[in-house]
Amino acid sequence: MVATFLTSAISFGMIQFRISEALAALAILFPGASIGLFAGCLLANLLNPASLGIVDILGGSVATGVAALLTYRLGRSYRKKLRCYLQSREATDRPGMVSRLIPLSMPVIINALIVGVYLPFLIQGTAPTPAVILLSVLSIFISQAIAIYGLGLPLLLAMERTPAALDALKHEE
Repeated sequence: MVATFLTSAISFGMIQFRISEALAALAILFPGASIGLFAGCLLANLLNPASLGIVDILGGSVATGVAALLTYRLGRSYRKKLRCYLQSREATDRPGMVSRLIPLSMPVIINALIVGVYLPFLIQGTAPTPAVILLSVLSIFISQAIAIYGLGLPLLLAMERTPAALDALKHEE
């Protein structure tokens, strides 16, 4: 949430880039991340000085929460491979990039489809053209992809060997 406000000029509006979205990558490892991501998004949207109202406050938060839950759910295979790799240290057991990228696609796709569709309606106040909606969806998709794959994936790779990740993997067994 702090990162969202520090970069508020690019965090809110039709074209938005939230650096804090990189944290969504942590949902692949930590089941509790879903709650934190939902709450952080809710607070950021609630405290937004240029609030777009209840639809954005709840819509964006629910989209983020659902995406995080799906990321965790789809990350089961990744966590299993990571657990095997950390136990054996055999390079052949290391999770492949695809096992990371597929679950991490959830925040990109879900936020683009949900937030990208309703945002033009809230900002314009009238019914936007299909082209405006498509541009909004594409804009959110691109910004989410940059945040998730450009910032979140390196964060995930760094987190894989931390005691917190090891602890999360042990609790899943």
